Amino acid sequence: MELSLSIASFPLDAETAGEMERLIDGEPDECRTLLHNELWQKPFAKGFAVLAYTDSGELVGCAAAGDLVGLHHYEWSAFVSPDYRRLGLATALADGVRHSLEQRGAESVLAAFTEHSASDSWLEGLGYHRSFQELQFEADPLPAYELGEGVEVAVYEEKHLDVLANLLRAAFDESVLPVLEHNLEDPERHVYLMRHEGKLVATATLSSEDQALWVTALAVSPDAQRSGHGQAFLKWARQWAHQKKMARVLVEVETDNVARPVYEKAGFTKLSTISYWQPAVQ
Repeated sequence: MELSLSIASFPLDAETAGEMERLIDGEPDECRTLLHNELWQKPFAKGFAVLAYTDSGELVGCAAAGDLVGLHHYEWSAFVSPDYRRLGLATALADGVRHSLEQRGAESVLAAFTEHSASDSWLEGLGYHRSFQELQFEADPLPAYELGEGVEVAVYEEKHLDVLANLLRAAFDESVLPVLEHNLEDPERHVYLMRHEGKLVATATLSSEDQALWVTALAVSPDAQRSGHGQAFLKWARQWAHQKKMARVLVEVETDNVARPVYEKAGFTKLSTISYWQPAVQ
């Protein structure tokens, strides 16, 4: 059987996106997330798909890479139909990804896969090493929740930029600022601010994907930590999801994040572990 590879840039045409949807139909939701399905047909999305077809035109494998924050930092993942997994197709897809990333001048690369011994061994064979892991948590929307006295959550306004940037610097470091810029520019991402007695104490970014609400870039001001603001923000987001008739709320937390119990106390349970891999030479 002969297989052929092709590369298609985002946004994909409807036919190609439909083929990829059918290929991964029935797979866990995180499979679609790792393949950046929200970018496939998004205008101005930066990324591409590597597609493997049989000689009869059936799509049997794909990889997808996305520049998530527009800084030439790509994340990619791949999926191969179970009937074709012993033919070296995954490695061919990875080669296609590598070639296309070189052409695009990628400055850094991460491969993202659900933790599994088979994929771990395969990535090590490609010369990748595990960089870090994240736990994906989920929670049901919350029908009702009231913020504490003196606490309010409101959407970001441009006049808040300096104080927001200062909070993020204090909670993380300077490297988070390009992420903030991307979140503010992307019309499908919405930055919210939490204030207590008028003072900014926390922030988070909300975005929706396939009836799921993603909570990202959650940060609490260092001088307001251990005051319950992180937990309150997460519960508020769960109620926001209920109001918008979303099916669930998702977050990702690095395994060494000391704030992990905050998510559990806010009603989130572990869904999966995602491993992020870097090539030996970048």
